[in-house]
Amino acid sequence: MRTDVGFKPIGEEEKPIMRTILVTGGHGFLGSRFIHELLIKYPAYQVVAIDEEADNVPELLRPLAACNRYAFHQVDIRNSDAVAQLFEHYEISDVAHFAAKTHVGESMRNPGIFAETNVLGTFHVLDAARKQWMDGPFEMKPRYAGSRFLHISTDQVYGPRADGFADETLKYDPISPYAASKASSDLMVTGFHESYGIDTVILQASNVFGPHQQDDKLIPIILQKALSGSIIPVYSGGEDVHDWLYIDDFWRAADTVFHLGDAGETYLAGGEAPLKTLEIVERICASLDRHFPGNDSYQHYIRFVEQAGGAKAPHRFAVSADKLKLKLDFVPETHFDQGIKETIDWTLSKKRLWEVV
Repeated sequence: MRTDVGFKPIGEEEKPIMRTILVTGGHGFLGSRFIHELLIKYPAYQVVAIDEEADNVPELLRPLAACNRYAFHQVDIRNSDAVAQLFEHYEISDVAHFAAKTHVGESMRNPGIFAETNVLGTFHVLDAARKQWMDGPFEMKPRYAGSRFLHISTDQVYGPRADGFADETLKYDPISPYAASKASSDLMVTGFHESYGIDTVILQASNVFGPHQQDDKLIPIILQKALSGSIIPVYSGGEDVHDWLYIDDFWRAADTVFHLGDAGETYLAGGEAPLKTLEIVERICASLDRHFPGNDSYQHYIRFVEQAGGAKAPHRFAVSADKLKLKLDFVPETHFDQGIKETIDWTLSKKRLWEVV
């Protein structure tokens, strides 16, 4: 792996008064939105983004190419030398750690890359922050006295529940290599806080959706299949249950926890919308029927299929975001159906653009 990442200065004349935030996984769905909103809302921040992928720059980040408060480097967090160089060169003051492998199915096929990226990669970023910010355990360097490490995680670390809602008091009970690797990374973050005194906060989010999401996620796949007139596959009867959080609400939750969360604390963010997969498909089809009707109802394209390897027992993931509400006065503002409508509107606008092109 390359250790020479080709640094170039950004905003040198403003450095004494600027906070320089490292955003890992900056080209992802969540990371790119965080960067976009952060630079708009906070003019005293500059962002250094890294991602292992440099191609297919997210649409939200393309206008930032000329921004002197933003820089991007192609860096894999498994490369500890490159991560350490970033902290030293840019004098990183804060971290928003989004970088992770996230596909549950892929984690079952290739668990090693999930352990390397989600666990070891998180360690590399934490350790670089420790060395940059601290003279020793619980001894912050004066210029980094306010430095914070935000770690983005998932509700899946708590495992599925037959009923009720997971909250931050539960014991971790992951059921996939992906969830296990995220649980391990959470514990690594907590361990650095307890052992060294690094100011860390963890945000565990339920499934996030909305405009600009990758095409290989559930809701974009459903929309692509429906709008192309293809069969919409629903696996195992569509009985799996997940909670859904709209991207605008995720950004607000991340912003709130980053700036207001208590050091060492973990916060769960959910959209208060636990739904079966079949319900999601039916709601998307119903919304398309209203706003982009075809010759037949889109529900006619739904087909029940079995996953490779046979049927599996349905899992139910549902979360309580009471701590975030009670401690930080945060509540989601976008109902699932409104979020789906906005996602469909955005998808249709892109579809029409490509049809014209």
